[in-house]
Amino acid sequence: MSDAFLNSQRFERVPAIERSLARGRRLVQPLDAETPTQLAGSAPLIWDLLDIAPSVDDLVPELQSRFTDSPEVIANGIRAALSMFINSSLVTASEATS
Repeated sequence: MSDAFLNSQRFERVPAIERSLARGRRLVQPLDAETPTQLAGSAPLIWDLLDIAPSVDDLVPELQSRFTDSPEVIANGIRAALSMFINSSLVTASEATS
């Protein structure tokens, strides 16, 4: 899958084992993977919110209530986290529609 996706595209977390680390970091290992991925910064929060806000469009207002950054900055951070989740096989995505 390409790192380019629509803001309305929906993502779902894959079944995984999680372990909390110091300073808000988290290890997430999909059940079918041998190596965990470390989530840091806002990525653990985005990971947690995917269950209730499965797209960039849904996540931006959730994060705006927690941070003072502009919606554009928040959306860029969400897209970066989702790209990392995709590359680490932590999420599945619906097919993008235009």
